[in-house]
Amino acid sequence: LLLGPFVDSDHPEIKKATFDRSFNEVFHQEVIRRLQDHVEYMGSSPHVLLVPSIRDANHDYVFPQPPFDINPPELKDQITSLTNPGIFEANEVKIGCCTVDVLKQLSGEEISRISKDGSAGDRLSRLATHIISQRSFYPLYPPAESVPLDFSIAPEALNIPSIPQMLILPSDLAPFVKVLSINAGESKEHQCLCVNPGRLAKGIGGGTFVELHYRGSPESAQASIMRI
Repeated sequence: LLLGPFVDSDHPEIKKATFDRSFNEVFHQEVIRRLQDHVEYMGSSPHVLLVPSIRDANHDYVFPQPPFDINPPELKDQITSLTNPGIFEANEVKIGCCTVDVLKQLSGEEISRISKDGSAGDRLSRLATHIISQRSFYPLYPPAESVPLDFSIAPEALNIPSIPQMLILPSDLAPFVKVLSINAGESKEHQCLCVNPGRLAKGIGGGTFVELHYRGSPESAQASIMRI
């Protein structure tokens, strides 16, 4: 699972606009072509999912976003794109993902951070729990200035109809992997594995990604935050 931005509109070279290729050409030549080479080398086993970002210079600047139009004809079953936000299933595991930094934006909008017992609790878990408990990938209104939110496009696209087993939310906040326990009513409690893989690239240096092995339930999963 690869999460955008891929052709980052905030990148200094993109802002200069001094190269002789279109943003779409950069995306297909530097990203899609390399993925095609990798998939062809590895055979039929790997499946690559790409999720766009509102910072992708080659894609629609609106949230929620449609998937990338990539469709490599000979590899369409191995390289595909999702909407942003999106929910998909892999080996009967329901996974939700959103590339807008909603965790960081929620952190700036919280009014009360102290629980009833007077403790501050786990801040990152609390932020992620807001998203699941409100059943929305973006439970903020009005949105942050950087988010081109348009409810007229697909308001249902922000909804989380049921609690996924896994929720992937890339953020500038500290990377984490946490098991959240959510009260679903009628004394039922659901668990969700929430992951912030961080950013793969930070400036001219490397960042972080997550290697994850899901073993039947969120609490049985094994995950490692890898630095490059």
